[in-house]
Amino acid sequence: MTKKITRRKFIQVGAAATAGLSLGLHALGQDKPVSKNDMIRIGVIGTGDRGAWEVEILKETPGIEVAACCDIYPPHLANGLQAAGKKAKGYEDYRKLLENKDLDAVLICTPQHLHYQMALDALAAGKHIICQKTMTLNTDEALALSQAVKQSKSVFQVAYQWMSSPLYFKVREMVRNGDCGQITHIRCNYNRNTDWRTPVPDPKFERLLNWRMYREYSGGLMAELCSHQINIVNWVLGAVPQKVTGFGGIDYWQDGRETFDNVTTVFAYPGGVKATFQAITTNAFENVLIEFMGTEGTITIRKEESQQAHFYAEPKKVREVLSPDEMEKVTATTSATRGVWARGEAIPITVEEENLDDFFTTRWMFQDFAECVRSGGTPRSNVDNGREVAIAVDMALRALHNGTIEEWKPAYKG
Repeated sequence: MTKKITRRKFIQVGAAATAGLSLGLHALGQDKPVSKNDMIRIGVIGTGDRGAWEVEILKETPGIEVAACCDIYPPHLANGLQAAGKKAKGYEDYRKLLENKDLDAVLICTPQHLHYQMALDALAAGKHIICQKTMTLNTDEALALSQAVKQSKSVFQVAYQWMSSPLYFKVREMVRNGDCGQITHIRCNYNRNTDWRTPVPDPKFERLLNWRMYREYSGGLMAELCSHQINIVNWVLGAVPQKVTGFGGIDYWQDGRETFDNVTTVFAYPGGVKATFQAITTNAFENVLIEFMGTEGTITIRKEESQQAHFYAEPKKVREVLSPDEMEKVTATTSATRGVWARGEAIPITVEEENLDDFFTTRWMFQDFAECVRSGGTPRSNVDNGREVAIAVDMALRALHNGTIEEWKPAYKG
């Protein structure tokens, strides 16, 4: 990522970008036909809003059958079973679901504090596992669960669906090929203008339904939102943060919540790379954004769903590397590219298979899981990156709450 971009490489990037940089879904090994004999029967533990939505997606994933649903809140269980279909069995106790010998796998889609024990119990029952993010609530649990998974024969996936998006693969490829030059800074926003609450029919259900607001159950904005971006940054850089610090608070929504309503953190990565991760609940400007900023260009990824990516060349680098005479010798397309670069305009980064919304990326993730269950492979998003992100989030939370600078320790390698 620190190599200099050559004149020929610069021209090639421009020509490809103007035409639309493409990467087909076939490059990720997805959408393979599945025999009925290879059907994977899965039980979904936790069928709230996200869980019920993922039941719908699982039903549309080749090779997977939703055979059971579990939730302790009756309305959620009813929604899950309705989405799964008439053949699915309902459970109020996840341990009873795990006793079902006909189930090959489980999706754990419960509040964050339950992931650790449920995953251990699922491993003991011999099930393959999809675990929602963040993998665990703290570092100790992340290390212990990672060790347990590695000692098992189960396929274990952590639900970071962006890692199954062709667009993110393309961005990662461009960064690693040096298209942005040397990456020096990364900026990530997850901005919303909402209290982030779920209406409750009775005050007794407050903690059950609004668990994200309470530190006993969740890491709040850092865990539920920023962890997606932390995972991408780690993945693209091929590194983990060396140091983390930041600020946050409950500064606007004075409603009894315990998790912060705004967080701003700085992660220091190897090579001097600084990445900021911000999530706020009082302003939606820029919405969801990731920017990879390098010495020769910037790549931006915008929007929470149906992401859009663009490349911006550094004007100074354009003038240094390409003269008008040189550009005219290439093609009309690259000549047009020179004009786009010179004006500082965005060049779209496109892929053959677009993720029109969260349905597509999540289904691609589930397809990856199913293929790994059949082949014995390792999912793209697995216990290793899941452990690293859980620890990074925990470091950030300690820094936010204690006003400290937290450092990555050798023991975190797992």
